[in-house]
Amino acid sequence: MAHNMYTLYWSEGTASFAPQAVLEEAGLPYKLVSIDIEASENRGADYLKVNPTGRVPTLITPKGEVIYESAAIGLYLIDHHGLDALAPLSNDPLRGAFLQSLIYLSNTVQAFYRTFYYPDRFGQSLETEAAFKATAVENLYDAWECVEVYLQKNGPYHLGDRFSFADIYLVMLITWFVPMDDILKRYPAIKMCFDLCAARPAIEKCMSGQTQISVGGAIKP
Repeated sequence: MAHNMYTLYWSEGTASFAPQAVLEEAGLPYKLVSIDIEASENRGADYLKVNPTGRVPTLITPKGEVIYESAAIGLYLIDHHGLDALAPLSNDPLRGAFLQSLIYLSNTVQAFYRTFYYPDRFGQSLETEAAFKATAVENLYDAWECVEVYLQKNGPYHLGDRFSFADIYLVMLITWFVPMDDILKRYPAIKMCFDLCAARPAIEKCMSGQTQISVGGAIKP
């Protein structure tokens, strides 16, 4: 079995959640290698040999291929294994809507979280860092508002009644908001999507591994 096993370099409260959920949903064999970001293991020489960006997650395929970036890992697994239960495949009419939703979450919503949690990368003083954080919160609410409007029209999932990797990504990003209930109380369609996903055994298992479910604590994306 080991030669068919994936290896996922993982850290709690990070974008590792989404690809792990894909592995669980698909029932693919894998092992987790925990990376302690607080101890800067992701910046150590050993990990940088695996992923030169120093970011988590990283997937090692059974053939030894290295893939990083959370959305890319998920899409690779879906395409490689033909997981049409998690995404419309290339010839499916819903493929465009799926990609649009997923990329909006990964490129737009996720980017605002980075500004909020790492204001020191954008500001040169405490005042400017505080301003960046405040703007990031406003941007996050605006970004989630767009998701809410979309789900009200097309829900309960991003593809109507069809669960997909885009919904997994939504769950992950919601858990990063502090406090998480602020988003769920404000946006009922998002809450419905989140609750439906969280009730799935694979998602529930991944969430149970997040003792600090929100990245607002010690663990950050």
